[in-house]
Amino acid sequence: MNRREFLTYAGSAVAFSVPATSSVSAPSESAPFVTDLFTSGMDGVHTFRIPALIRAADGSLLVFCEARKESIKDASPTGMVLRRSVDNGRTWSPIQTIIQGVGKDAIMNPCPVVDRTSGCILLFCINAHKTIQGQHQQLLLTSKDHGATWTTPTDLANRIVGYDNSFVSGPGVSIQLNSGRLIVPGYTGTYKPETRTGLYSRVLYSDDNGEHWTLGAAVSEFSNECQAVELCDGRVMLNMRDNTGKSRRAVALSNDGGETWGKVYWDPALNECPCQASLIRYGFGEKDRKNQLIFANPDVSGARYGVVKRTRMTVRMSYDEGKTWPVKRMLHRGPSSYSSLARLENGNVGIVFEGGKEHRREWIRFMSFSPNWMTDTSD
Repeated sequence: MNRREFLTYAGSAVAFSVPATSSVSAPSESAPFVTDLFTSGMDGVHTFRIPALIRAADGSLLVFCEARKESIKDASPTGMVLRRSVDNGRTWSPIQTIIQGVGKDAIMNPCPVVDRTSGCILLFCINAHKTIQGQHQQLLLTSKDHGATWTTPTDLANRIVGYDNSFVSGPGVSIQLNSGRLIVPGYTGTYKPETRTGLYSRVLYSDDNGEHWTLGAAVSEFSNECQAVELCDGRVMLNMRDNTGKSRRAVALSNDGGETWGKVYWDPALNECPCQASLIRYGFGEKDRKNQLIFANPDVSGARYGVVKRTRMTVRMSYDEGKTWPVKRMLHRGPSSYSSLARLENGNVGIVFEGGKEHRREWIRFMSFSPNWMTDTSD
């Protein structure tokens, strides 16, 4: 397939809050559906950041994010919030606070997963710099009713073999392999700002539905925020942010479910100005679709964060397990940053991402569209 690039601007949208029980028809393939779920100042919150989108076992959509109460800054006083939809994202519940940070607590980096065997949702996050700088408290909370109610957070320190309190989850989503293993992508290390090095991507994994966890080996090159997918041959692919000036995504493969990793390589098709990105498997070759991976990030290149502005939120599609990315389409031309993808119950692709008109942290927007829309040049 020849490489093709499709560009469009999704336009503006109006944020709204209506009961999650509203029922509407599915979005059309020709026109993506767009709405802004969180906007700066909403509910008295200074800034919303770091979205994570998953589909619950009953088809409900859940969007988690950080509610930075006083400031836009990382690790400022922050709680964890949630909005839910039961109609493929057309309407959304009001904001629900599931962890209320106390005092200077910074509850950060949501990284949820749905356990297929039980339908339970497990949400991983951290209480950043809980004791001293760079040492975090790893938290887990669960929901057995598709996100309507949640347990109180549990400290995972005594449930992780090889525990390292520098571990940072995601951000984005965790996954479950066909074997049943749960995988939480993340990174550990001590950041060295003068060289922008010191961090290494790796995963937590569990083979008993989240009761106990093991910290897998780190990858071989400096990297940090990452996402994982299972390939058709059973290997796990880790796609990672690189801060060392290569202006492209780092990738590593595992033959043992994330316990160890092969040599890191950099994908020339996935350019970046260092930023978090999202990656999901759309399907495992169902009769009506090819094997597809879908990836999203700002479609800009820059060796260092802050030198080039993050703009042009773009989705890409691979038909060959990430070897090539022949299709891409831009969702938002303006400032944009972190994102999270999911396959919706109606077969559409859903994405939430940070962006704005003047600044990349004005809102967190939800969009849904058919995979066919990505390759449709008629509009």
